[in-house]
Amino acid sequence: MTKVDIAVLIPVVPLFPFVVTWWLPWEKWIPWGKIPKQLGGPYLLYVAFASWYFKMDWWFTGLLMISGAIVCIIVVWEFKHRYKRPA
Repeated sequence: MTKVDIAVLIPVVPLFPFVVTWWLPWEKWIPWGKIPKQLGGPYLLYVAFASWYFKMDWWFTGLLMISGAIVCIIVVWEFKHRYKRPA
């Protein structure tokens, strides 16, 4: 691995415990409802970039890109409607 590979991989490392243990029935430590969408959308887009960089399957990268874009759109939509100016 080169230094660039390591630099791309380091931000993805915190995702590994979630990927490995999310399906286990006794692992209820993941607070899915408390993960902020403001961080989740850009992070999913970065993970999509990392999966593209490491030449993972196209469908996996595409799924991550679509998921990240949808979360970013939801955040913008909620922000727009939460701070709407009164007429």
